[in-house]
Amino acid sequence: MHDNKKAKITSKIKTTKAIIAAVAIMTIVSSAAVVLGIQTQMLQHVFAQTNSSGNGTAASGGAASSKPVMVSPSQTTNKEFWINTVHLDGATSLHAAVANPLSAQNTPLHPAEVPPANSTIPTGGGFRIVLPNKVGSWDFRSFTFAPDQIVVNQGDKVTLHFIGVLGVHHIITVNGVGTFALHRGEIHTVSFIANNPGSIRFWCSLHLPNMVGEILVLPKSV
Repeated sequence: MHDNKKAKITSKIKTTKAIIAAVAIMTIVSSAAVVLGIQTQMLQHVFAQTNSSGNGTAASGGAASSKPVMVSPSQTTNKEFWINTVHLDGATSLHAAVANPLSAQNTPLHPAEVPPANSTIPTGGGFRIVLPNKVGSWDFRSFTFAPDQIVVNQGDKVTLHFIGVLGVHHIITVNGVGTFALHRGEIHTVSFIANNPGSIRFWCSLHLPNMVGEILVLPKSV
């Protein structure tokens, strides 16, 4: 009698454990199904947005996708450039925290600076130190071209428009093409065929050694 009661209790325990295990498995499966369903819906939503935009960007947020944009470079052999004559100015003053009405660059918080006693800048006119005026303002000037480097292909017809923006007077030479004067407000145009690969320099003889530019001619592809 005692053994039968013990067997019944053991059977009930096994049944209870089996039920608990089955419930646990069903819970795990249900949770996984829910998560998978949410992820699938999210992916479908993203794909729908990307496809509806038609250009590789999300329709709602405008974020770029990882798909690269294909660009077809121009195949023209006529190359045209506009080159400005400019100078860079580092304006400063002998006095600290004093506004300079002659220069918007020199704010009241600018520290005091004194021109170098023994200048190390090269000669040639390309660099210039403008000595202090009556209110103590002075600056350091550097002449240049903008842009100062151009890239073309062998065989291109190259047209250069030189624009006199800053600097009263320039004498500009394009190597192998010619020399001409350029004043403020003027535009001088030169054209040539870049027959040979290599480098063609252009410069202003009044503002050397830094007012120099270069045209890089790439060789034809075989």
